[in-house]
Order: sequence, then structure tokens, then C-alpha cells
Amino acid sequence: MERLKKLFDLRHDQDENSVIDSSIRSGERIVGTNLWVLIFAILIASVGLNVNSTAVVIGAMLISPLMGPLLAIGYGAGISDYRLIRTAARSLLVFAALSVLTSTLYFLLSPLSQAQTELMARTTPTLWDVLIAFFGGCAGIVAQTRRGASTIVPGAAIATALMPPLCTAGYGIAAGNWHFVGGALYLFLINAFFITLATYLFVTLIGLPQHESGNPRLQRRAHILIVLGVLALGVPSAWLAYGLVQDQLFLAASKDVSAALDREPNAVVLRRDVDMARRTMAVTLGGERIAPATEAVLEKRLQANGVRQARLVLRHVGAEKVDVTTLRNELRSELMANVDGQVQQRTVALDAMHLQITKAEREQAERTALIPQLLAEYRTITRVSVAQGLRMARGDTAPAAVMVLTLEAQPRLREEDLERIRAGLAVRFAANPVEVVQALPASAKRRRKGRP
Repeated sequence: MERLKKLFDLRHDQDENSVIDSSIRSGERIVGTNLWVLIFAILIASVGLNVNSTAVVIGAMLISPLMGPLLAIGYGAGISDYRLIRTAARSLLVFAALSVLTSTLYFLLSPLSQAQTELMARTTPTLWDVLIAFFGGCAGIVAQTRRGASTIVPGAAIATALMPPLCTAGYGIAAGNWHFVGGALYLFLINAFFITLATYLFVTLIGLPQHESGNPRLQRRAHILIVLGVLALGVPSAWLAYGLVQDQLFLAASKDVSAALDREPNAVVLRRDVDMARRTMAVTLGGERIAPATEAVLEKRLQANGVRQARLVLRHVGAEKVDVTTLRNELRSELMANVDGQVQQRTVALDAMHLQITKAEREQAERTALIPQLLAEYRTITRVSVAQGLRMARGDTAPAAVMVLTLEAQPRLREEDLERIRAGLAVRFAANPVEVVQALPASAKRRRKGRP
């Protein structure tokens, strides 16, 4: 027993009392470094919550100085230094107000206004948040009283998550969502109070020396305030935790009842509605009516795990007998027929597109082959251009496709050569009208342009 007691003894690596006192007091001071680090941390946390990045939020909590004032308040209560309590509480209020203001300004300027899951997770505190804050505070004060550097304090800051609730409150103010503001500030109060409570209990447990200004009357008053704080913050969070557990139990029971209804041989489930607030599950059924005894058994299954107020409402569409197996097969066949029809329509459309692409590629290849043929047959041609366009004359109702062949020759082609080219193209491109145009060579254009 003595060996076990020695194993869990906190005094063998405890730092000097004066060093502990100086270290805790330095964490609650409102100085330039702490304020700038706080602003940077709250901006990082706001960005992380805005883009739903857990890793970024954790990084902000690692550098946050918010644990300092809370440890100082609990330490001051443990050693009866009420001046330290007042200055640390003032620092905490300044830190919290600056954090909310910074996050509000960020969310007012941010183009991302959708509330992500990381934000919504900080709006409904429960008993588990109380436990996390308390044990995180225990770890924080134990680390603060040890010799040498420790990674426990940053870890405790991550676990208790002081920054995200203040960022969520800023988001709520920016978005005008006061439910977010209330829930987030309540979570921050829970974290702050129970970290302070854990610090106070451990300072008392390890027997740090009392401050010379200690007053028994003030100590009794502090004890009363601590009890009232535990009741004011712990009881509502315990009730919220109870409601969350009931929601999960009811959801699991509703899934079980839904699966049982799916297995009924002569009924088919047409619709399911689950009302978490009223603890009601309404199911619309087709086919034969469920027997009252079976319905009673299903409702008892819905009320399992202590959800006694749960109700099952079964609505029947038609009381005539229906061959449910045949109905299911028909529904499946109809669904497959619709799918097959859609696939066939898309196949036909794709085939048509493929034909059009093939035709266009063939015509393009023929037009491309035409150019070297003309250059080889008519040595005087210096330039050939082939283009596909539209032609419309006055009085026509719609434009028609036309292929335009533009030639430049030096000397110019005779008219009978042009007619021979037109005749050959008319046979070769029978489905597409062709216009042959002989343009002036570039040198002739320059001479004409230079004439007075």
C-alpha cells in the first residue's frame, strides 16, 4: 500500500512554491505578447471553424493564452489570494471580449457564411463537456506545478477547447443567430468554471501555502459560490446530456422497428417519419393491416432502453389484401424498365452523335485532300483556301450550307479552267453546294491599291 501511495505521490517532482506562484501569476497578465498571441489564435480558430478544419482549430488552441487566467483564478481561490482572483478575472473578461470581437469582425468579412459542423458542435453543451473541462483543468494545474517544461498544458488547452466557443459566439453575432451565441457562451462558461474548480481542488490537495491576506469568512463565501456555480452550470448540462442520450436511444429503437416492419410478409412500408422532439414514429403502410398484437410488440420495442414516452403511429393505405411479393416485383420490374428505356434513348442519341462526327471528319478529310490535288494539277495556282460556311439570298427562308473554294493564280486561271474545277467539285461534293472564287494575287492587290 505504501508503495502504491508513493507511486501516485505528486510531491516528488513538484516545483518550488515560489516558482509555481510566479509562473501562474505571469499567465494572467494583460500584456502585449498575450494580447497579440490571443488575436492571432482567435483568427486561426475562426478560419478553421469557417472552413471546417479540425487540424487548424487544434493549432489555434495550442497557442491560446486563455488557460492562464483560469489557472490563476483557481490558484488564487486555493491559496485565498483574492486580489489575484480579481485581477485574473479581469484579464479573463478582457481576453474573452477581445476574442468575441475579433471573431465577429472576421465572420462579418468572410464570404463563407454557412455554419459548418465544427461550429454547430459548440452550441449544445452537455455533461461530457463538464467532465472534459474538469479533467482538463486537473491536468493543467498538475503540469503547471511540475519542474521543467511539459506538454500537458497545451494538451489540456486542446482538450478543454476554450477558443472555439468564443469563435462560435462571434459567428452567431455576425450572423444574427442568438441561439449560437447563447449555446457557445454557455459552453465557454462551463469550460472556464470547471477548469477553475479543478485547479482550486488540486491546489488545496497538494497543500500549497496560503496567502498572508487569507480570511476565513471570505473562504466560506468562496466555498458557497463554488457550490452554487457547480449547481448552476452542472445541472443544466446534465439535463442536456440526458436529452442527447434519449435522442440516440430513440433513434436506434426507431431503426430497429423500421427493420421489423420491412420484414412483414404482407405489408410494404411506403413512408417513415421520425419526430425526435415528440418521440413519435409515424409509418405509412400498404397491403394488409398489421395485427394489433404485432403493433403493440413493435411499440414496446420502440420504448426500449428507457424511452417510455415513445409512440408508434401506423397508417394503412387500403385494407384489401395485396400480394406484397408481386407488388415488389412489379415495382422492381417497372424501375428496371424505366432504366432500360433511358439507357436505350441515350444509346440512340450517342449513335446519332457518332454518325455526325464521322461524317464531319470524312468531309474534313476530303476538303484537306482537295488542296494538294489542285496545286498539283494547276501549276499557276499560288494559294488555295477551303472553308465551310452559310449562304442566304434575299427571299430565302433559311441559310444553307456551302463550301467556298478561294483560288489565287499567277497568271489568273481561264474561265474554262474554273468551270472544269466547278464541275469536278459538284460531282465530288454532291451533297454540299460549292462556290469557286478566284481572288486577285497579293501583288496585283498592291498595284491596284497604289493607283491614283
